Amino acid sequence: MDKDSVMYQLMNLRVNTILNSIQAADEEYQEIQRMSDVYSGQLDAMDLPRETRLLIDKYVSEQNALGARYGALAYLLGFSDCIELFRSRIGIEGCAKIVLEK
Repeated sequence: MDKDSVMYQLMNLRVNTILNSIQAADEEYQEIQRMSDVYSGQLDAMDLPRETRLLIDKYVSEQNALGARYGALAYLLGFSDCIELFRSRIGIEGCAKIVLEK
């Protein structure tokens, strides 16, 4: 998908600003964060060799990036599905009429 597209820019705006306030209020998200902190503390207590800790860090970082990208793609897919549903309900001509009336 073109990263300069309006849909991509809208996704960035929503995910990078508004989503932060939603995460702060979401109890399930906060519980996952708390458990992540517990596991991080347990790893610290293991006193693992530096190269092992770096490998774990790289692995976890890539898994986080994968989950974040999946979420972004799912958001874009859902948004594009809404656009297609809207187009099919009123027809392409109807979309142009609405835009021109505003």
